[in-house]
Amino acid sequence: MQIKGYAQNLAEYMVKLSNKYYSDRWMVQLEYELWRDLVDEPEILEAAEVKKLREIAETAGGWVLMDYQTNELEFMNTGRWLEHYKKNKPF
Repeated sequence: MQIKGYAQNLAEYMVKLSNKYYSDRWMVQLEYELWRDLVDEPEILEAAEVKKLREIAETAGGWVLMDYQTNELEFMNTGRWLEHYKKNKPF
């Protein structure tokens, strides 16, 4: 991971959730699945996990996603992420 600080904390928690629910370090489109659980009715995460994920993301001021071309994690501030999510969400 090349991201640092609060963004790294967010990435590490997202990896932990991916391992728990998908037995994969970063399941394809994990960033979208987890975000959907934050903004809609949670389908995967438990209430405590949603709360913790939201708190970490708010502290970081953005969201972590995978650049599937380079296989590198990337951090986007919240505004940029919301635009990206709106244009690219798979569902």
